[in-house]
Amino acid sequence: MSTGFENKKSKPKASFAPSVDSFDITSKFQEYFTQVKDPRTERTKWHLLTDIITISILGVIAGAQGWEDIEEYGLNKKEWLQTFLELPFGIPSPDTFRRVFERINPCII
Repeated sequence: MSTGFENKKSKPKASFAPSVDSFDITSKFQEYFTQVKDPRTERTKWHLLTDIITISILGVIAGAQGWEDIEEYGLNKKEWLQTFLELPFGIPSPDTFRRVFERINPCII
């Protein structure tokens, strides 16, 4: 074995990542967005507003650059998203994402 690379007893490296409960983050995130007024009429509410907003934000963080990209992100991550979102009618279409965000009034959020 080369000099300087002998197996030395070392202390385990400390993790600098904070220990955070993912359920707590998800519930706080969704709690915040339940304050957004849903601009849709009752008969057009197939998808939950918090699901639409959550998928959109996560998609954009992952690099989505349009409504089709956000839908594709949702479809690719559907199994994981279902662990913390309700998704009663699956992943919304690109038109649904667009229509919802066109109607949300950003001044009253």
